[in-house]
Amino acid sequence: MFEEGSVNPTINKQLAAICVALAAVFAFVPRSTAAAAPASAPPKSGLQMHWFHSHASVRSLESRESRFGSKAVIGLESMRALASLKATYGFESVRAMPALHAAEVTVDDTQLHELLASAPSDPRVRYVSPPGPLRHVLNLPSDPLLQSVDPNTSLPYEWQFASAHLERALDLTPGDAKIQVGVIDTGVDVVPDLEGKIDALYDVDSFGAQPSGSPRGNDDFGHGTAVASLIAAASGDDFGMAGFGGAAHVVGVHAGARGSFTDSDVALGLAKLDELGVRIVNLSLGSSFPSSPILVDAIHKAASDGMLIVAAAGNEGRKVSWPAADLQPADGGRSYGLAVGATNQDGSLASFSNSGTHLSLVAPGNFAGDCSGVLVALPHTNMLGDGCYPQWAGAGGATYGYIAGTSFSSPEVAGVAALVWAAQPGLKNYQVADIIKQAAARPAGAGWNPTTGCGQLDAGAAVELALSRPAFRWATSEPGFADPCSVDGNDPAKWPAEQNQTITFGTLADRTTADPAFRVHATASSGLPVAYQATESCEVDGNVVHVTAAGLCAITAVQPGNSAFNPAFPVTQVFAITDAIVPMAMPAFGKAGAVVKLRYRIRGNSTVKTTIVVRRNGAAVARLSRTGEVESGRVYGAAWRSPKAASKARFSFCVTVVDRQPTRSFTSCAPIRLERAVSRR
Repeated sequence: MFEEGSVNPTINKQLAAICVALAAVFAFVPRSTAAAAPASAPPKSGLQMHWFHSHASVRSLESRESRFGSKAVIGLESMRALASLKATYGFESVRAMPALHAAEVTVDDTQLHELLASAPSDPRVRYVSPPGPLRHVLNLPSDPLLQSVDPNTSLPYEWQFASAHLERALDLTPGDAKIQVGVIDTGVDVVPDLEGKIDALYDVDSFGAQPSGSPRGNDDFGHGTAVASLIAAASGDDFGMAGFGGAAHVVGVHAGARGSFTDSDVALGLAKLDELGVRIVNLSLGSSFPSSPILVDAIHKAASDGMLIVAAAGNEGRKVSWPAADLQPADGGRSYGLAVGATNQDGSLASFSNSGTHLSLVAPGNFAGDCSGVLVALPHTNMLGDGCYPQWAGAGGATYGYIAGTSFSSPEVAGVAALVWAAQPGLKNYQVADIIKQAAARPAGAGWNPTTGCGQLDAGAAVELALSRPAFRWATSEPGFADPCSVDGNDPAKWPAEQNQTITFGTLADRTTADPAFRVHATASSGLPVAYQATESCEVDGNVVHVTAAGLCAITAVQPGNSAFNPAFPVTQVFAITDAIVPMAMPAFGKAGAVVKLRYRIRGNSTVKTTIVVRRNGAAVARLSRTGEVESGRVYGAAWRSPKAASKARFSFCVTVVDRQPTRSFTSCAPIRLERAVSRR
């Protein structure tokens, strides 16, 4: 080391010599050089640097002859010297590289020793070096399931890794172990692929999110472990699969029970992860109902504290579900989070994937058809698959399987977010979301669309974009084309602006199978029209309900929302339908002045009050009643003595049955035909 301001005499002499040499060069350049250049050549300006780089001295290689093997590379001052070098050293196999002023030669031990000994003083030789170490294609890490081919698909088991160009992303950054991705799910088990990658586990209970008492895992379903493996399975460790987050770690939160979650449970999990400073959270959960205020508040607070939330769009083939729809404003604009749909292996939208206004982008979530999917790591005991999706044992006690759903697209994006943040730690959450959406693969000049959002996840392009490198397949907008997927500036994101609405729908009275159709009426606070759905023992046409059988009828009022309003929470009213106790009067025959049997058949079983009224020319002349049980299909009757003077009158009887469950009465009438009595003499 030299003290500040001192000068080494030797270096000073060398600098002086260089300056003299440069002066000679400038003095030698003719003034007409520029004019002598061909007219078609572009003009040059400034000093043209020699492209020869400084290389290690040949003598420094003499002691490392073993590194050469049977080949050596010779740098030449002029390619014209190659023939004489070949003659001098007896090279028989020569591969010339004129553009680089070099040649690769095949040598034996004697030739190599002579070359290394003579080259330092040979003016024809710039350098001698070995061909260099073997380099491998910058392809997949060493995890076996990235390279082993599934004979059923003819693709690697973890096909989604290459589909999202994750190998290019990991070439640029290995990720950062300090970046934690929270997983609010069914818990996470410490499976072999996640050894050393889980920083903490929590359980949500009535007191909030508490540290788990199960250090080896708290997954009661298997779903959360599968999600975590896609984020954080160790990459490049020669074992199993590789996660999308590189070196990122996981903090697992067990919420709900066996795959069912309340908004309060999810909100408590978010609050705990926010408190811990977790930067990314994956939510592979949701439903078609808007989030309750507690969950909306938790999402907004976490995002305002800098957290990026990534959520699954849902698997019903409808609009994006909640809470994913709480993250992405309409039509792909800047967002604090990402709503992720699922694609098949060929890049098309999976048939089950939700899509629409609030979709951010899509990522691999299904291979093709039923019972296929993406590769995940599983705990030994899990409830995924239901016998449809294949599962198998791997090396080292690991278990793997294929499983489909947007649940497994979302953690892929969360993992890529961790790589983007590792590449540029100073980014804000909405800037990370911007980069992932901008880098998504989509046709050149295309913007957001409701089927695939901003396009298909491209991990390599996202990290390249984060590092300000040209992004492969990054679609830039044409001049004047407004692309909401390519937002500039530092303005913060906006939350989805749709308002909530409620439905008012009154209770419905019980009915019987004999009741006529009736209308229902419900209203939405938004003023939008309400539609109705019927299940069980009824049908609905518009707002007219028809009972079809005894049992229960459920009428649900729905309002799907529009660009200004979120869907209303459906309101269902249920009423009972009982078999109607219906009489069927049977025509009666008899003689005037004699006892006539008035018979009727009953449909239905119950305890009822039965009243029989006999009418003469429309006026009641007799009334009979009884209360008791009746059985469906039986014939009942009552005796009535007819008057003697009945030849010119019209008689009939009506049977009325009153049932109290519910209170209903039904009447049936039939004629009475009387013959005049024959007098005896």
